[in-house]
Amino acid sequence: MLLVYRYRIKSLTGLLNSQARACNFVWNFCNDTQLQALKWNKRWPSGFDLNRLTAGSSKDLALHAGTINAVCEQYAKSRRHRNRPCLRWRGRRSLGWVPLKGRDLKREGQAFRFAGNTFRVFHSRPLPEGKIKDGTSFSCDARGHWFLNIVVEVAAPEPRPVRCGIGIDLGLKDFAALSTGDKIENPRYLRQLADKLAIAQRARKRRQATTFTPVSPMPAVTFTINARLSSFESSIILRSAT
Repeated sequence: MLLVYRYRIKSLTGLLNSQARACNFVWNFCNDTQLQALKWNKRWPSGFDLNRLTAGSSKDLALHAGTINAVCEQYAKSRRHRNRPCLRWRGRRSLGWVPLKGRDLKREGQAFRFAGNTFRVFHSRPLPEGKIKDGTSFSCDARGHWFLNIVVEVAAPEPRPVRCGIGIDLGLKDFAALSTGDKIENPRYLRQLADKLAIAQRARKRRQATTFTPVSPMPAVTFTINARLSSFESSIILRSAT
């Protein structure tokens, strides 16, 4: 089975910012090629056709050839999946995204090497031994943090026998009520941060950073508060599960 392991990157984020802009250029080229095919009533280009059109552009774009191929293939796949004649353009408001082929990413201790560069990560959990598959990518969130998403093929674990079952009823007053009679209290994290969130939205605060941050009408402080809320929700679910 396939598992995705996500690690936050702590080096070479400036390089990833420039590569993300180059990936946006390749994506927009694919979109423009699709529009030309529609205009002249030609056959829609497939991922293979787009790879042939972008062959030899790796040096000019300062991108790995596997990354360019991955962008073209993902464009054709997304267009076919959404059943649309063309897709949206990628620009400054788009979050950073640098796809790559699984064979091009190499392990180097607790770091990873790609295209001659070593990316150091926060090694939050060990990566299991297995083949790194296509679909691996670098991605940037709304706060400008870069992550490495690794798709790994591992053996499926043995299914555990079901010994007992507990019913769970999610609610508003209580986070959840169990069939055993126990109740999990709702900490109401949103209510605790509602005042700070409202102040940040009214003040339209933005974080002044030298690194690339996607341009968005929502303030960067708002992204930070929303991220805290998301982490709170994940933590209470994990604590309740254990």
